Amino acid sequence: SDQKFCEYFWQVWRLLEDSCTETQGMPAYFRFLTLMGFYVFVKEEVDAAVIEVGLGGRIDSTNVVDEPVVCGIASLGFDHTELLGDTLAKIAREKAGIFKRGVPAFTLGQEPEAMASLEQCAAERAVEFLRPSRAVGEYGLQAGRGGGLA
Repeated sequence: SDQKFCEYFWQVWRLLEDSCTETQGMPAYFRFLTLMGFYVFVKEEVDAAVIEVGLGGRIDSTNVVDEPVVCGIASLGFDHTELLGDTLAKIAREKAGIFKRGVPAFTLGQEPEAMASLEQCAAERAVEFLRPSRAVGEYGLQAGRGGGLA
């Protein structure tokens, strides 16, 4: 509700404001909302959450979850090239920064250079990389029973 959002917003704002120093001020807006989201998850005793990155993987403020259940990368395009890179391979490498050792990851169909970069990053981090051509049952997930793929 709007009321709960406002309550949590100001709770987090005051907590952060109290911890500001001369050299460390308030976080940028997206980082603030990320912190607030995690705060709400704890306060509301959320069992599971889907957390979407904002800018990219490696440098994104959401990339603080050490042991996610799964990581996913949507279709890649030429967004934020000044930070993520000027080729799909570079952008894919940055997005793959969300991959965690031993945590399965999946993606949609990608351009060949992007897919090759994602596969390389997955191999470097010992990530089981699930490709989109498989049927849901091949992933060990049962649709509608605690798992599924969109």
